[in-house]
Amino acid sequence: MDIFSQLLSRFKYYFSRFTYFSSRFKYLLSRSNIIFLAAIFLGIVLPQTAIVGVALTLPAIMIILTITPLKIPPGFFRRSAHLLPSAIRGIVMSYLLLGNLIIFTGIFFNLDITLWIGMVLIAAAPPAIALIPLSKLFKADQTSSIAGLAGAYLGALLIAPLMVLGFVKDIPLNIAGILLLVFELIFLPLTLSRIIVEKDWDKIVEPYEGIIIDICFFIVFYAITANNRDILVDWSSDLSSIAIIAFAIIFLAALIIVKAGGFFHTAENKITSLLLLGTMKNYALAGGIALIIFDRQAALPALIFAAVNFIYVNRLKYKKRLLLSQL
Repeated sequence: MDIFSQLLSRFKYYFSRFTYFSSRFKYLLSRSNIIFLAAIFLGIVLPQTAIVGVALTLPAIMIILTITPLKIPPGFFRRSAHLLPSAIRGIVMSYLLLGNLIIFTGIFFNLDITLWIGMVLIAAAPPAIALIPLSKLFKADQTSSIAGLAGAYLGALLIAPLMVLGFVKDIPLNIAGILLLVFELIFLPLTLSRIIVEKDWDKIVEPYEGIIIDICFFIVFYAITANNRDILVDWSSDLSSIAIIAFAIIFLAALIIVKAGGFFHTAENKITSLLLLGTMKNYALAGGIALIIFDRQAALPALIFAAVNFIYVNRLKYKKRLLLSQL
């Protein structure tokens, strides 16, 4: 009987330790994490429906870019004068800081032309739409985050085509097609989302928006992975270079923002807002445009950056949980 009690006691102890340990990493099992990993895995092992993924990529991106801004409250953009400084900071973080880091770091690696196009598209992309929910999760300044995001997206209407034209010179470009795509994937979704919010139709979508967005992200990253399966399996030095660039840039940008914020005694919630704006690009948008307009290989940098961003965001989540546990 004593032996049984000891065994039961030990079982309870190890089970409680396991429960405690697993609870600290429960965020890794979030739906968005599982969806992203599933897209990569299925793209490698089941690439047969790659052509279907390509056909669905453009509608999927448009849905993502229309639904996510529904979280922006009604009338938010009517305070344009008050929001202008935050909007300008969004452009500075996304393009002058992160965009330039991507471009000028990539120049030194002498990448294949198609991979270089993918790098330029990432630099030209506006911030990740996911920073809206992440801003809330990390208790960032919501006004700064939303205004910065909006400013960067509106700025992208001019900046993105200029960056592509300025840094992609060795292949013929369908300029009209690029401008039309920028309009379809940036201006049009933002306009539609504002109409939906003002008409109060967002309440219809709200219960399902999370799963819809995750499915759309699955389509985009599955399509990129499945169409490049052979290249990913035969991993090259160029892909390793892009992975190194992605790690270096994302974490270097984060370090610069945190140190600069501390030096200027910026409020912590504003630093967090700038951190998200200055370290996260819309990789689904960049990869989707590459897949649709350019070569399939041009979408690979977006996939690699998205994988590094996956690690980066989960590290931020872990640090947040660690801080909360110490309070």
